[in-house]
Amino acid sequence: MRSLRITLAILLFIGYSANAQDMYHVTRVNGELTNLSTGKIVEAGDALSSDDLILFESMESYAIAIGSSMGRFQIKIQDHHIDDQKQRLALTAKEAALPTKMRNLMLARFDPNQTEVSDLRQYFGNDKFSIIGDTVNVPLSEQKYPLSDDKFIVFYYKVDNNPVSKKIGHQQQTLVVDRDALVKSSVGAIDGNEITDLAVYEYEMSSRSGNEITRFTLVFVDKDELVNEFNTIIPILKRQRMSDEDIKKYLIEYYYDFYGATDSKTIDSFAEQIVKNF
Repeated sequence: MRSLRITLAILLFIGYSANAQDMYHVTRVNGELTNLSTGKIVEAGDALSSDDLILFESMESYAIAIGSSMGRFQIKIQDHHIDDQKQRLALTAKEAALPTKMRNLMLARFDPNQTEVSDLRQYFGNDKFSIIGDTVNVPLSEQKYPLSDDKFIVFYYKVDNNPVSKKIGHQQQTLVVDRDALVKSSVGAIDGNEITDLAVYEYEMSSRSGNEITRFTLVFVDKDELVNEFNTIIPILKRQRMSDEDIKKYLIEYYYDFYGATDSKTIDSFAEQIVKNF
C-alpha cells in the first residue's frame, strides 16, 4: 500500500511538472505582437505562458520580458527561425525567448561614487551608450582632459551621409552633452533617438590636431517611458519578496542589459527614486 502511495505521488509530480509552464512577464513592447492564444495585442504588464503562440508584425517587433526565475529575455524572431523556404512570423513564447547576457552592472563601468572621469573611452565604451532624458553632465579630470577655448571635445558623426562635427559645450571641467545640440545640424536632423557610429575626439584648435578617443552608438532614452517600464517591473520583483536595495540593483542591471551603458550617477539616483516613490 505504501509503495502504491509513493507511485501515485511520483505520477502526480510528473503530471504537475509536465503541465507547469514558464511565464514571461512583459515589461516593454516594440512594434506589434499578437498573442494568438488569446487574440489580444501584447502589452507591457501582460504575462505570456511558454506555449502561447505569438504573431510578430515584422522582424523588428519584439518584447522584453522577465521569466519565472527572474531571468531577462528578448522575445523576438531570431535569424535561426528563418530558412530559404519560409519566414516564420508566429512562434510560441518559449521558441522566441532569447535569454539576455547579464552584464552584472558592467563591473568597472558602473561607479556612482566617481567624482570625475579620467578615461572617456571606458566611460562611453565602444558599443552603446545611453542618456536618460535629454542631457548628461560629465565632470572630466583636468589633468587628463583640460578644457579651454583651445582644447575641447568634439563628437563626429553623419546625418544623411553628411559629416557633422560638434564641439561639445562645457562649464569649466564639466562636459554638457545635450540632445537638441546633437540631433540638429546645418545638414539636417537626426531621425529618432539614436546616433550610430559616433566618434569622440580630443581636439586642439591651435595645432589643428585631433585624437580619436572612442567610437560608439549614442541613444537617448525617454525618461517618462522608462519610469513606466520600471513601474511595470517593480511589482514582479516585490512578489519575490525582494528588498528595496535588491530591486534597485535589479533595475540597474536590467537597464544595462537592454539600453547599454549609461552615466552611473544618473541611473543610480533614477532607480533609487523610482523604488522610493513606488
